[in-house]
Amino acid sequence: MTDSVNFMASNLTSQVRNIADVTTAVANGDLSRKITVDVRGEMLELKQTINTMVDQLSSFASEVTRVAREVGTEGKLGGQAQVLPRATDNVNSMAANLTNQVR
Repeated sequence: MTDSVNFMASNLTSQVRNIADVTTAVANGDLSRKITVDVRGEMLELKQTINTMVDQLSSFASEVTRVAREVGTEGKLGGQAQVLPRATDNVNSMAANLTNQVR
């Protein structure tokens, strides 16, 4: 019985450590990391939610970078006027999706 409890505690510690490593990396700006540990139940739901959040943040960062480059290369007020409403809509949509994922 003690061995079984120790195994379960070790397994849970490993799962939490992997999740903590990924969330720390994301907090430091590394959006390439994903939770890969094999989990079930509530931990699986947490894993899926965090991985989806990382995907959304990565998409958001890519869109912001793309828009910044597009606006920077256009360099014209007319080009910016066309790009900014679309960029604003995209950013708002991504922010709403991210908010829904976190909830």
